[in-house]
Amino acid sequence: MKKNMILKVAAVLTMLTLALVITVVPGTALAAITGVTITTTGGASYNIPVGGTVELNAIPTGTIDGTRTNVWSVDVGGANVTLSSTSADSTTVTGVNPGTSATVKITLTDSATGTPYTATATINVTAMTISDTTATLDGGSSKTLTVGNVAPSSTTTWTSSRDAVATVNSSGLVTAVGAGTAIITATNGTQSKTCTVTVNPIITITPTEQNITAASTAGSIQLTVQYGGDLIGTGSTISWGNSNSTAGSLTVAPTTFTTSGSSLVATATFLSNSTGVNATSTVTATISGAGTYSVAKTSNVNVRTARYLTISGDTALSNSDRYGDYTVTLHEANGTVVNDDTSTVHWSWSSSYLSLSSAALNDSRAVMTDGVGRIQLYARYNTTSSGTRVYAWINSDSGNKVYSTVVITGLSSLPQTGQDMTLIFVLGGTAAALLVVAGVWYGIRKKRTVA
Repeated sequence: MKKNMILKVAAVLTMLTLALVITVVPGTALAAITGVTITTTGGASYNIPVGGTVELNAIPTGTIDGTRTNVWSVDVGGANVTLSSTSADSTTVTGVNPGTSATVKITLTDSATGTPYTATATINVTAMTISDTTATLDGGSSKTLTVGNVAPSSTTTWTSSRDAVATVNSSGLVTAVGAGTAIITATNGTQSKTCTVTVNPIITITPTEQNITAASTAGSIQLTVQYGGDLIGTGSTISWGNSNSTAGSLTVAPTTFTTSGSSLVATATFLSNSTGVNATSTVTATISGAGTYSVAKTSNVNVRTARYLTISGDTALSNSDRYGDYTVTLHEANGTVVNDDTSTVHWSWSSSYLSLSSAALNDSRAVMTDGVGRIQLYARYNTTSSGTRVYAWINSDSGNKVYSTVVITGLSSLPQTGQDMTLIFVLGGTAAALLVVAGVWYGIRKKRTVA
């Protein structure tokens, strides 16, 4: 019995010793790292420009109960990015070559087990872009170009191949100077992008409007079309048009430009009729160059043999400004204002879209003061038509009638004036009164029937 007891005790002691030995043997822990993943800091994108950066972080999975070693490397595309490790768990990737990609790898080794784990991230190095590769501008106008996919802290420089055609400032603002073509180049580091800018011909016609007094001897004016630039050459053609032969005729109208200083010039003479009629002609000069474009400029020529009227005022009315002010002016044949006339002005308008703004302030007839008569109208309805006309004439001679065209937009389709609303209230009140009377009548009839 004693011997058996000794054997049992010895067996227990042996088992305890073995358990202790197993516990302290290195490398036998059950808990350990099982893998690794890669994330970015601050939600950063894996798409970066040249010079741009993204920070990658190695995140172990499993149980971290010991030491580990991390090695960052570029697995594919080593020339497209560079790595700069800020710590064992992080590295900063910088883009080098545009339009390429690289695979960045992290190798993590658990010191307790000696097992390596890897993870990869694909970094795309984006190429620089420009907002417009082509642009067409009129002389004197401007347009801002922008670039994309460049590092935020980088500097973009802008240049123009021909400052005489178009200039560009440090912010990418392109300004048209003279007719022709210029290449605008944006450079950022080793990258560059271009925009081809075409500036239309800068053409002017003078005068743009002229009054001629026709007498026994016809009057005349010189119409000059001038151009400065290089899209039109001396061989470019120019054609003239006269919309009203009753007013006069064009003479000495050249079909080509001649050189005058730094500009190209073509001149024609408008000769008024001396038949004693008032008339207006639109003279048009059309310039064509190399079959690539056609530019037209116009001038209005007014032939006057007696006093005449002009009208001016608001040509557009909308919900934000429904009131239109209109003025009729009496002129001598030479264009000067008649300041001693007290003729009666007659006003009318071509549709119900307009009404008097106030009957107290306006009348369909008004006496001119110092050769001027005025009226204020109100936009009642919206119209998408070509426009409503406002007419004016003096005394009873509708032959001197003049007009202005008004376009009305942005209004509701319901009547809007005080007069309109008053009418609505009157009609509504009348209807309500009739309903009340009908109700009373019905009640009386019913009471009589019951009685």
